[in-house]
Amino acid sequence: MEKTAHPALHKVRLICFSSLPPPNLHSAMQLLGSMAKLEAIVNTEDGCLSVRYDLSHHTLEALENQLVQHGHHLDNSLLQKIKRALIYHCESCELDNLRAPTREHYMRTVYLSSAHGKEHRPNITPADEYLDHR
Repeated sequence: MEKTAHPALHKVRLICFSSLPPPNLHSAMQLLGSMAKLEAIVNTEDGCLSVRYDLSHHTLEALENQLVQHGHHLDNSLLQKIKRALIYHCESCELDNLRAPTREHYMRTVYLSSAHGKEHRPNITPADEYLDHR
């Protein structure tokens, strides 16, 4: 797998399968291995699949949804559900942060928008316009 521009986007995760029915790890590995920018390795001792992927192309949630759609049964123990939910949330936040404008870009847009506001334009109208006319 190619290295990403930013090493923080390079993820290595374990996908654990339910013991009943017995998982077909090789089928799951072939399914995920056919995807671009993703490596899948079978870990036979604990019935899990180790995946290595680039977050800019894949998320764990999408990979697991793909496996479930193809008939694979994931480990749904409470601990695995909590781990999964935490990883889904963290990856979602990372992707949102990547899409967010940088502070420098944000500050530039704020200053530009305020500089074009009415209070920063040259005062063309006469000053008596602002006096109280009764």
